Amino acid sequence: MPEFRVRKPDGWTTVSFPDEVATISVVGGKVDGQLCLTLTAEREDGPRLVEPGILDVDENDENVLENAVPWTEDGTSVVLDRLLPS
Repeated sequence: MPEFRVRKPDGWTTVSFPDEVATISVVGGKVDGQLCLTLTAEREDGPRLVEPGILDVDENDENVLENAVPWTEDGTSVVLDRLLPS
């Protein structure tokens, strides 16, 4: 079962997807008007699984994703960087 350590507004947590998913990708977007990342898992036999409201993905888990998490030069996720006060 693929598991990811992700940061949500209330802190770090783990999300998981069933083994039968073919690929898991990260996409950007908005949830309730807030910029965030969403993990999407593609399955052959069913609808896409979606895990929204993510601010960051642990760098150690990125290798399982189909595409890269957008990070700034200092290693902060672009989403979290935009939400942090300057």
